Amino acid sequence: MMNIYWHRLFGLLLMDYLSNRGFRVELEKDLSLKRQYLDVVIVERENEEPDLSGICDGFDNLSSHNLLSYKSKRQSLNAWALEELIGHYVNYRKVLGRSREKADDIRLYAVSTRRPDGLLSMTGATETKPGVWDLRVLSRDIRVLVLSGLPLAQR
Repeated sequence: MMNIYWHRLFGLLLMDYLSNRGFRVELEKDLSLKRQYLDVVIVERENEEPDLSGICDGFDNLSSHNLLSYKSKRQSLNAWALEELIGHYVNYRKVLGRSREKADDIRLYAVSTRRPDGLLSMTGATETKPGVWDLRVLSRDIRVLVLSGLPLAQR
């Protein structure tokens, strides 16, 4: 049985079609020119039952794998930051091997020191608790934690 490399064939077709129209088509472009770092990954330990009792607000739904992006007081949690977080999610799944972990076993969190009013109103986010927001971006749920909006409590 002969393997047909459909992605390459599609790219060659576009290369031919667009060559006289002022475009250059590149195939299998390596996008790893700059190292990308995810701020925090929280991974459940194997052979140990997780204890979420009394955990900080917003982390009550931790899963096997949890990817966090953090924006400090001087940084803005905006649509670009969420797109970057989703990009990290895609890369993380590729590193793990998509079949090894189900999509639901990986949760996304965006933690911001200050309230991202523009983002929250633009995305139709739902406040589940003071300072804790849930929103849906494409097929992913993202929990937004606004540190300045969380009630003060010793934990």
